[in-house]
Amino acid sequence: NSDISEDVICENIFSRLPFKLVTCLKTVSGHSCTKIINSAMFAAKQARLCPSCPALIQISSHVDSDGRYNYYLNLISSTPAIVGVPSSRLNFLGCRMNKYDGFSLLASTNGLLCIQYTPEDIRPRVHTILIANPATQQAQPIPGAEHHLIRGRAVGLVFDPPNEQASANKHKIKIDPPIELSSAKDNKFKIVQAFPFKNTNNTSVEFRFVTFSSDTGRWVMSSTTVNGIIKQTQYDKVVYASGVLYWDYQEDLLWCDVAKSAGGIIKMPWMLQGSKSKEWDHHSIDTSSDGILMCTTTGTNGLAIYQLVEGGVYWKLKHKKGWTDIIEVSGDAFQFCHSMKLRNGWQSRFYERWLVKPLGLESERWLYLGVTEKWRAMDMVLLRYDLDSGKVEDIGKGLSNRFDMMPVFGYRNSMAALPQIAEPISSGGICDGNPGRCICATKG
Repeated sequence: NSDISEDVICENIFSRLPFKLVTCLKTVSGHSCTKIINSAMFAAKQARLCPSCPALIQISSHVDSDGRYNYYLNLISSTPAIVGVPSSRLNFLGCRMNKYDGFSLLASTNGLLCIQYTPEDIRPRVHTILIANPATQQAQPIPGAEHHLIRGRAVGLVFDPPNEQASANKHKIKIDPPIELSSAKDNKFKIVQAFPFKNTNNTSVEFRFVTFSSDTGRWVMSSTTVNGIIKQTQYDKVVYASGVLYWDYQEDLLWCDVAKSAGGIIKMPWMLQGSKSKEWDHHSIDTSSDGILMCTTTGTNGLAIYQLVEGGVYWKLKHKKGWTDIIEVSGDAFQFCHSMKLRNGWQSRFYERWLVKPLGLESERWLYLGVTEKWRAMDMVLLRYDLDSGKVEDIGKGLSNRFDMMPVFGYRNSMAALPQIAEPISSGGICDGNPGRCICATKG
């Protein structure tokens, strides 16, 4: 339309489109291509204004004929036409791709990923932690991560795309009328790991938080401490919701508000209800599109989904459904377990034979479930359950064996630029090692 200038099209129309659609429009003109690729303002605006288009993401692997493990990004979405990355390959990380090198996804927040890379042929083994945006194919290593993080554990990633108005003020650009966007923040990220200290009586655990901030380039031990009795001190997943990080400790939920230097422990929903933990065999925590923490559980009686409300102190039941009801509505999606149909009441006995694990929740509407036989090592069948209609769909994607299953995280692709990691100002480098100020002080 000749009545609409290219600047208006780029700045006010293209910026409201999801990433995958934007990349298809780079060929409209040379001017548009430049605006889309090289403009930090456009990237910040698109990260804030485009539809969230949430998905799930994991790092998967397959073994080729030479026995080599090939790793790739696996995106799971109900809208694959608009959610995507330029390439599922991990070459953009800048790491070697040798035969048995390992990659694992540690965190995912607002389009940024935290990925661990482990080269197999280097002794002692060195773990490199990278921050990456697969949509823009950018990545950079986190300095000092190998000395400050406990190996093999997930981390919390705090990142909020920069406010467009704040970015405009920084570059002295006038926006008329001014656009008010939520929570103006500097363009920075933080990596946080919960570090447990056993108390002398060995009945409770004190947690402190090791934090790296891109705007300082330094590692510090947070002054925030949380004490509580937690049976299991291992966790696999951390999620970020509305400024708060949540660590899944099976029966307990550890939380930390980095900005407010506050933290605490919340019991999982089935524990607060006084139920035995065995009643719910598997669970997953996720973040809704509007920043609410969700918890999905599966067990003998079916599945249930809860949301954390009232300032993070109360679990509200959002959805509950039994296996018999689910299978009666969507029997065709369960053709993979056809042998069960030969038995009387196979719907009610479905969970006795099949392991059903919640993988993640998308848009508070689609729940993804991994299903495999309990007594056989076989690939998981991936099902998508629609909370609104109650129907289940077999989406035809096999996942890795349940024992080698990589964590699945929520993902929202965005063109937000990677925040620059600052050079530490002080002469002490990335940490000062003083007691209470850095994790180095706690290591012998």
